Amino acid sequence: LEPQVRSATEAQFDTQTNLKKIRISCLRERMLFDVTTFTVSPRQPVRLDFINPDATAHNLVIVQPGATEEIGLAANEMAKDPKLVKLGQFIPKSNKILHHTNMLKPESAESLRFLAPDKPGRYPYLCTFPGHWTIMRGIMVVK
Repeated sequence: LEPQVRSATEAQFDTQTNLKKIRISCLRERMLFDVTTFTVSPRQPVRLDFINPDATAHNLVIVQPGATEEIGLAANEMAKDPKLVKLGQFIPKSNKILHHTNMLKPESAESLRFLAPDKPGRYPYLCTFPGHWTIMRGIMVVK
């Protein structure tokens, strides 16, 4: 399972000399990420390959420091709206979300490409499928 490069822009991004490549997968039937901490420099280009080999859908959402619970609870609330459940993305509308993958079906993968925040800190990431965020999370350290 590998994410595909979909455009010339993505291919160009991947040629940067100080590109940090991170690969994060879900642990099958455990509701956990296999990487729970990674470190990047401020404004460093990052390519995060997210792999879902699990039987359930998962995503990876990077948020502002301290926003894990707010975003997780907002995703849980989305599960109460049948229209939003049908869409199946569970990405709350919030300016505290920095970057996110789509909700990945089982046996799929996606790459996130972004510049790390310029402000050092501990930036949480979580799966916002309702209920998963309570244990399915990690930290991107910017220092």
